[in-house]
Amino acid sequence: MSWVMFDFGGVICTPQPDGDLAAMAVAAGVSVPEFWSAYWPGRPAYDAAELTAVTYWQRVAALLGTTFTAAQIGELVQLDIASWGHLYPGTVQLIHDLRAAGTRLALLSNAPSEVARAIAGLPVLTGFEHLLFSCDFKAAKPDPGCFSQALARLGAPAEDVIFVDDRPENVTAAAGMGMRAIHFTDPGQARAGIFGMGGLLSKPWPLQHVAGHLLSTG
Repeated sequence: MSWVMFDFGGVICTPQPDGDLAAMAVAAGVSVPEFWSAYWPGRPAYDAAELTAVTYWQRVAALLGTTFTAAQIGELVQLDIASWGHLYPGTVQLIHDLRAAGTRLALLSNAPSEVARAIAGLPVLTGFEHLLFSCDFKAAKPDPGCFSQALARLGAPAEDVIFVDDRPENVTAAAGMGMRAIHFTDPGQARAGIFGMGGLLSKPWPLQHVAGHLLSTG
């Protein structure tokens, strides 16, 4: 049986909304463009548990030419977690339908520990057999070491895994390891791609339901 392994950010949840970014920028005491330019450089190391929350946010502060207090860091951590909590309704429905059809589901997400623990408690992930995070593997996508550890946890050959991610570099890396990779652009497109792979259409999916959902999600 094929696995479907989802990324989280940008696939199950939407990209971080502008309002959430603005709230983090306010907490940091800078403009949104300044904050955004400092947010990402240290993120791969934070995702791979090479940095703690404190060392990551102080690295952000250093890029902004300042330092953060412990209270600021605590607020930024909570705002950061909240920014990843806005779900795509179409992906939630897709997950529900796959689960109802008996498809084996897994998650593989780049996330630091604080974000990962919050994600793991979301109801949408109930029924996922594996919740896999870069912070636990000490390696982040697109590092092959992240994917190889994920496959080992699934106990599945790469060709039995359909992988869905919004970042082209992660899709390319997964495909290079033999997985059937889908570049996510929207829930309807992901649904169509999954249905076309791995014999999933042989499961009880009424074609009128598929067509109707594609029309409703765009």
